[in-house]
Amino acid sequence: ICLNGCGARRRAQPRLTPAARPHRYDRQMEKPADQSLASYLASLAAPTPAPGGGSAAAVATGMAAALVEMVAGLSLSKQPDGGDAALQQGARDRAAAARMTLLQYADDDAAAYSGFIEALRLPKNTNEEREARTVAISAAAVRAAEVPLQTLQVATAIANDAAALTDRSLASAASDLEVARRFARAAGRSAAENVEANLPYIEESET
Repeated sequence: ICLNGCGARRRAQPRLTPAARPHRYDRQMEKPADQSLASYLASLAAPTPAPGGGSAAAVATGMAAALVEMVAGLSLSKQPDGGDAALQQGARDRAAAARMTLLQYADDDAAAYSGFIEALRLPKNTNEEREARTVAISAAAVRAAEVPLQTLQVATAIANDAAALTDRSLASAASDLEVARRFARAAGRSAAENVEANLPYIEESET
């Protein structure tokens, strides 16, 4: 995924009618990191566009990270001085850090999309207003693409760690590790989809 030189791959810019434009995402609401799983899923299921797919991709990547952390931790507790202990420790530390970062990305993604919608709502009655609106939309789309791109990068790293631990971690947790790898790959692809969805709105000067 790239934000530079991707013009040939950009999709046709969709039209959002006023009726299709959502309410602003309220960052004063309880953040994903502070919500129960049931509460977050209820927020995701609500008939509002945020949180949406980008937030869900970040949370799914966080689940993959948690599983990598678990498998590495179990392996270390079983053989703290084993030949693969350094690999397991590194993977556990990276996964623990990523887990919290991804919860922040889940909140950031919803806020970024809200900013994009606010830009779409700017007036366009005069040439000056239309020009200002175009600039604002482009800047907001860059931010809306940046967050899932960050999720994609972390998902790739988590998938790589899960692959590296294959056959070098506790055998009884092999299925958990495979779930982590599959979650990370699927979440990464989902995040990439959200990056590409914003590309048509980005002006060349922003790339």
